[in-house]
Amino acid sequence: MIPLRKNNTVTPEDISRLIQTHYSTLMEAFYELQSSFLCGIYKRYKSLETANIILCFSRNVHLEIIRQREKDLNFDVSLENFWKNFKNIHKPTEKITSVVKITGIPKETVRRKIRNLMESGFLEKDKKNKSYIWNLTEKEKVDFFEIIEDETRNLSNFISKIVKDLGMKPNTKLVEDEIRSQFSFYWYHYLSCQLEWLKFWQLKLKDNDLLLIALQATIPTLHYIDKTEKAVNIDDVFKIIGHINKDECNNCAISATSVSEVTGIPRATAIRKLDKLVNLGFLVREIKTKRYSINQSIDARTKNIMSKDNVSFTIKTFSDYIAIIINSLVQNKF
Repeated sequence: MIPLRKNNTVTPEDISRLIQTHYSTLMEAFYELQSSFLCGIYKRYKSLETANIILCFSRNVHLEIIRQREKDLNFDVSLENFWKNFKNIHKPTEKITSVVKITGIPKETVRRKIRNLMESGFLEKDKKNKSYIWNLTEKEKVDFFEIIEDETRNLSNFISKIVKDLGMKPNTKLVEDEIRSQFSFYWYHYLSCQLEWLKFWQLKLKDNDLLLIALQATIPTLHYIDKTEKAVNIDDVFKIIGHINKDECNNCAISATSVSEVTGIPRATAIRKLDKLVNLGFLVREIKTKRYSINQSIDARTKNIMSKDNVSFTIKTFSDYIAIIINSLVQNKF
């Protein structure tokens, strides 16, 4: 436990160490946060690649809003003021080459997805600079704010769990209020983490739908471990998962139907991608029940996806962001 005091700065290394120590509890919560985030953007854009492209534009809009404080230190970057800010700022543009660099998605795929986004009205073309602009229309305003409110609540719940393990009484509403009050600041950093994380997996898997499906199998497995084991850390969890017996695996198993219902991925596509995760060695399929669970052969499983190195990268990436929020809370609220 790291004591959190008014004059104490929490470092990303502190957060990383905390998550690794309380692995099964905090990583289950983190993966639930990520699953909710990815499911939300998948259902909105019908593709994680398409959603990832939109995140590039959204992140840079928040950066442009933050930069208004170079002219006015009291500039309002709150969620309440976001729509006004979005309409008034000079919209940042992105070229296909910059989107490819940020996302890791192949150039021709980016070109095709941007064309689809323009046809759907999510992007506009800046013909002068041969680039593209995020087009958030008035009719999308209600849906946009509902999505952000859900994501803010989910993020605040996760941050509160971290705060609790840091030795303070959690207050989810306080965290929510802080994020809303400095919305573009926090959301710029949040989307930066998401983009870095999604690019990491895009380059590894070439298909982030596989990552979203893998999370659906990982969450119940970590939940089972958290209920049955004591004080599981990042080293223990890889040993324990490799020794869950067959009956216990069935309690953590997922089906194509459940994956489709949670993620929004069509069932036929979910079956195809679940079978690909079996071929990759991450999942095994029970012939009789047609359900899938994490492969208990450690050598096969850790060649892909949830290896210790990959998980450590995830923890490090988001620990930077979590430290930013918590230190702001310490300074401004606690």
